[in-house]
Amino acid sequence: MAKKKPTKPVVEDEDELDEIEDDLLEEDDLLSDFPEGSEKAENGTVSSSIGESDIDSEEEEEIYEIEEEPRYPDYRHLRLNLIKASGDHDYELSIEGQSHGFCNILVKHLLQTEGVTAAAYKVTGIVPPQIFIRLDDSKKIKIKDILLKAIESLREEVLGDQKLFQKLM
Repeated sequence: MAKKKPTKPVVEDEDELDEIEDDLLEEDDLLSDFPEGSEKAENGTVSSSIGESDIDSEEEEEIYEIEEEPRYPDYRHLRLNLIKASGDHDYELSIEGQSHGFCNILVKHLLQTEGVTAAAYKVTGIVPPQIFIRLDDSKKIKIKDILLKAIESLREEVLGDQKLFQKLM
């Protein structure tokens, strides 16, 4: 937007005009609107007008501190709810706060565990993810033992991958 230029008041007397100019051109007002090329700051240092050298010096003065994250963050415990489903050997495991990635790999390890005939999962936005497990009828295996074996094999795989990534770094 264009600024309007101040107009001089119509004054016939030159003394009155000088007083008005003095009032308009007070030193504090001018300094706030148009600072000089160099001014003394409160601490006594002299600052020059803003130029490329000031921008570079400000960037050099800024020190960026990067906070290091813990190398291995604290473990987060899962909230599990195990329910015996309609059949004698059918179970439903709900896991709060997990996504397709975790459910998929857990089902993969459950299927590789001896005594499990079927395992699948379902993730919806309404209820927590659910893993459906069907155990072998002929073997008398407890569901807790099956889950512990599957989780142990998952843990071994994760530790092996972790060691591999550490070698790459």
